Amino acid sequence: MAEVSSEESRRADKRSSRGLEDVSHLFLSQSLNKPTEKAVTPGTAPASAPSERAQNEVPFLLHDSPTVNRESLLSLLNGTAAVLEEGLRVIDSNIPCDPFGSIDLVAVDSENRFCIINIDVSQKDESLLRGIACFDWVVRNIPIVRRMYQGRVVNFSAQPRLFLVAPGFSPLAQCVAQRSTSPKVCCLSYRTVTMPGGVGILFNRT
Repeated sequence: MAEVSSEESRRADKRSSRGLEDVSHLFLSQSLNKPTEKAVTPGTAPASAPSERAQNEVPFLLHDSPTVNRESLLSLLNGTAAVLEEGLRVIDSNIPCDPFGSIDLVAVDSENRFCIINIDVSQKDESLLRGIACFDWVVRNIPIVRRMYQGRVVNFSAQPRLFLVAPGFSPLAQCVAQRSTSPKVCCLSYRTVTMPGGVGILFNRT
């Protein structure tokens, strides 16, 4: 009986070892021959590499556009003055300040300071002189200006700011603007370009 039990045990061990040999290739071939696969969340696509994204972005050429007229530029800035500075918003336009002409746009900045915006469609030093004259008119007539905008939130305790918009500024005008402390002058040059949907205007602080 002992011999029979010993024989059956040897046969069972032999069957067990052969069974492992039969299935071992299934595990070894996957681990040695196949690359490791990463799980992908259902419903999401793998992120594109930066080089792939760059290849998908098709560039297009821009060309200089004919100069935009003054009325169009005024209309644009009247509705979107924030293109000049974040938080800038127009509250009035075409304010007479005799004998210096008129202020093109009156705005307030993010701190509710009174802002003068004058626009020219040609480069000329007179735009700086006109802007300073308009600033002087506002400072000398603050009581009148307060009454004009009594329904608005305006910080009249701070000095008014002056924005000049033009296609360009001469070295002389830029030098004077940079040295001016009263008023502080912000010069913004613009350039028009032809876009696929029309005309684009680029503003740049000088």
